[in-house]
Amino acid sequence: KYVVRNFRLERNVPMSENYLAKLDDTMRALSAELNVSAEVVVVAGHELLWHSKTEYPDPNVVIRASVGFRRSLYELDVLSQLYLSRLDWDEVEAKFFTNGFFETPREPGKIGPPLKTKEVKAVLDQRRADIFAADLLGNHVGIRRFATVIHDPNGKFLHLLALAEPAEKACAPIEKYQDALLKARAELSELVYQESAAARLQPKYHVMPMRGG
Repeated sequence: KYVVRNFRLERNVPMSENYLAKLDDTMRALSAELNVSAEVVVVAGHELLWHSKTEYPDPNVVIRASVGFRRSLYELDVLSQLYLSRLDWDEVEAKFFTNGFFETPREPGKIGPPLKTKEVKAVLDQRRADIFAADLLGNHVGIRRFATVIHDPNGKFLHLLALAEPAEKACAPIEKYQDALLKARAELSELVYQESAAARLQPKYHVMPMRGG
């Protein structure tokens, strides 16, 4: 069977050259400091899309999610949770089949346990105030992730910033990953705010001519 593509859907990520340069420096610094792979993940439709990443320092460790990799948001891991919890529940219900979510698979070749709608809502409600999340157990290919979420100045989702490493690796204190990610988040958010402020149109004040009388 063959499928002939007759249209294409594209998503533009609103990131300036300055922001992308800062993001690249941030990822490299995180990777070097924590001995991990740093990842930037955006959302395209019902999927997570790996926008950029640094390679894991040990060349013998392969992390399958490379640039361009896509994965369904229906796998309710920490990445999906952070994104979906930014949405109102009514919006989640409108955009997704809420009985189609499942937990993170833990074994190769197997899908995670399915989740009922009320379970999905409970997970997202609990995650809604969080800006950091961690999965210490690792997924079905043995990779665990720590993540934070980056917003634009209006509070809208921009992208995820994540750290990935083998789950079998001795884990540093979770506070170390959290502090590093939240520091990076603060710096990136400040740059986004500065660029947004600089791009705003300057107000024009109209002065009425003075009239004698």
